[in-house]
Amino acid sequence: MKHISAILLCVMMPAGVLFAQSQPEDSTLNRTVVVENQYNPEVMDAYKVNVLPKIEEPAVAKKDIDYAMSVRPLLGWQSAPMELVSNGPVQDKALPGYVRLSYGNRNNTDIKLSYLWNMTDRDRLDVMGSFYGFSGNVASLNEGEWDWKSRFFRTDVSLGYRHRFDKVSLMLGGAFGSQVFNYMPYSASEPSSVLSSAVSQRYSMGEGYVGIASEENAFPLDFALQTGFRGFGYRHDTRFLPETSQHTVHTQGFVGGTINDDQRIDVAFVMDNVMYDAYWKDYTLLQLNPYYTYRTDELNLRLGAHVDWQSANGSGIKAAPDVKLDYTFADSYVVFVHAVGGARLNDFYGLNEITPYWMLYEPLRSTYTYLDATAGLKASPVTGLKFDLYGGYKFLKDEVFALPGVGDNYADLAGTGSSVPDALYTMLGQGDARVAYVGAGIGYGYRGMFDFSVAGQYNSWNPEDGTDNFLMLKPQFTLDASADFKLLDGLHAGIAYQYEGRVKTDWAERLDPVNNLSVSATYSILERLNVFVRFNNLLNKDYITSTGYPVQGFNVMAGISCRF
Repeated sequence: MKHISAILLCVMMPAGVLFAQSQPEDSTLNRTVVVENQYNPEVMDAYKVNVLPKIEEPAVAKKDIDYAMSVRPLLGWQSAPMELVSNGPVQDKALPGYVRLSYGNRNNTDIKLSYLWNMTDRDRLDVMGSFYGFSGNVASLNEGEWDWKSRFFRTDVSLGYRHRFDKVSLMLGGAFGSQVFNYMPYSASEPSSVLSSAVSQRYSMGEGYVGIASEENAFPLDFALQTGFRGFGYRHDTRFLPETSQHTVHTQGFVGGTINDDQRIDVAFVMDNVMYDAYWKDYTLLQLNPYYTYRTDELNLRLGAHVDWQSANGSGIKAAPDVKLDYTFADSYVVFVHAVGGARLNDFYGLNEITPYWMLYEPLRSTYTYLDATAGLKASPVTGLKFDLYGGYKFLKDEVFALPGVGDNYADLAGTGSSVPDALYTMLGQGDARVAYVGAGIGYGYRGMFDFSVAGQYNSWNPEDGTDNFLMLKPQFTLDASADFKLLDGLHAGIAYQYEGRVKTDWAERLDPVNNLSVSATYSILERLNVFVRFNNLLNKDYITSTGYPVQGFNVMAGISCRF
């Protein structure tokens, strides 16, 4: 789960008044020297951000617009090592609340509310809720069919509480999500008795956890431990998974200590006990990550390994490196070499992040990255300018691949006797693959008046024999570009373009690329209040998303956001 962090925001250095004790006080001279230094933290621009903001620090991005229109779930377990708790002071002027309301055509809806409540110096409560989705006509995957009435709505709520004792902190929390949607009918001309099976689908997701973490410098060894229970259940789905559910006991933590100011040794671990209420076999995935770190002003070195064991569905012991080297020279140039790997649990939560329209004939094995090696250069030669160059190679075992438009025929269950599949799903397959990649990015910002960034990456996929068709939705070339302009005080305009060229396979024609152009504008009515509008898919392109389902055509959303 998300771990709690604190940010040191202000450092004050008072100076006293110096005087000679042997002399009497001079009433005509009273000198006081006060030296103050206000630290103003700055968040460096990133080329692309694919994660939602952390619950514990509600903040508004530079543009004060966060559409969050992705169908990717907010829920999910943190697989990275936990951290100890730092007791830095909380920013006095930080606004604890944030709310966003927006609506658009095709009933596109996006509502988000978050609040951070520091009840006492030792007690903290994080609350977040969101609702987003749409209901409108989308082009059918079948040529010649009329538009399909698509529906998808997602609701999430989460609650996290922390109490800080003298040497440890106690953490409690939970979350719940509900996902309501429909599958695409194979043919709109089918009888209603056939189409009804694809109309009402519901996924329910919930979790609860408890954890403990040592306070910074409280013990000779730092530690953290968290465990909890999560569930993912269906109400309706394919005949292969009729109203089933998956339950997981998730435990994670770490223990470690410092050798000196520059060196540290840690051991992190993650354990998932996965259970089904259907006929699939339960299993356990255990991940160990020992590592050594050495940090100076110029050098950041991490030497470690991932050792993973699974009891079923790809059982056995596997190992991968965890090595990172970053070297800074000339103050603003960084060369880096990384070699990492490890296991990724393909449970229902993880599959739902890939696509909500997934179906399975059998449980998926955990994906294992034997090696992901990357080398590159990052630089900021002048103020406001940054760029990076990199290249790498990745070796994947049991990678998950999405295939669009797979039909499932259970018309006999509907009593029609039809042999035509009733609905289309996103089929998920697995296979080994290697991919070489190169990429570059550049960004420039000028005094808050103009910001520009562009980044691209080329992937060369090499799947195992017989799985070439699995690459249909994998990107061969990606390009992301964006620019933001300050037109007037309080008025900003932005433009963004996303392109993703698909891999050509021998099994079918190359799928149309992702081709999305959008523009947006935001205006600050008050210091804490903003209104915004966004026009998406201005080119009105018709293509399949990474979920295997078609994208919405031209759409517009407008709304308001407020910090309080």
